[in-house]
Amino acid sequence: MSDSPAYSVVSNPEARLEDVRWFDKSNTCDGRGRETASSRGYNAERLAHVVMNEIGFRSVSSESWYDDYATPTGNMSYEVEVKSCIDRYETASGEEGGYGQFRIWKQHHDQLLEEHEKMAQYGQEGVYFFVVYTVEWSVEREIGKLVAPIEMVDDVLNTWRVSDHVTMGSKKNRQISWRLLLKKLGVSRDRFENEPIVSLLND
Repeated sequence: MSDSPAYSVVSNPEARLEDVRWFDKSNTCDGRGRETASSRGYNAERLAHVVMNEIGFRSVSSESWYDDYATPTGNMSYEVEVKSCIDRYETASGEEGGYGQFRIWKQHHDQLLEEHEKMAQYGQEGVYFFVVYTVEWSVEREIGKLVAPIEMVDDVLNTWRVSDHVTMGSKKNRQISWRLLLKKLGVSRDRFENEPIVSLLND
């Protein structure tokens, strides 16, 4: 674990998205939702586990509102909800489109927040782990990653809309571009792209 205070709640900040995808079956979905889940989303969850845990095999969460359970320091534990998105969407003509967006489901967000408020006094907190990637020759490569407390993310999610989704059905969610999320969290793009991980858990 790094001695830097910024990394005191993460175990392996230098791990990158392109590292975890090379492990056995790293591009194969497994666990809850495997029939429809994107392999890129699963690779992001594997990355979060490697970054947030000092050692141990990843167990897929049996709950719908978070993806991984992390114990990076021994005296704190985290319910980790993982979100990933591409840097820029590609237009039909192959040119760069708008900035990629994270989709946050309100029902999962509210449950994570409720669990956080109930369990924080016992040393368990709810956090979001965000990772942004670009795709080069069909391989996703990390641009940056960030971990933030649920309460901080909750403060910037002030609008929700209902949309229909193939697995979730018609539910409230918030889609927010990664550039706007960084701005709302007070994180510069330079910091996001150049630090191994931006941790806001001590802020």
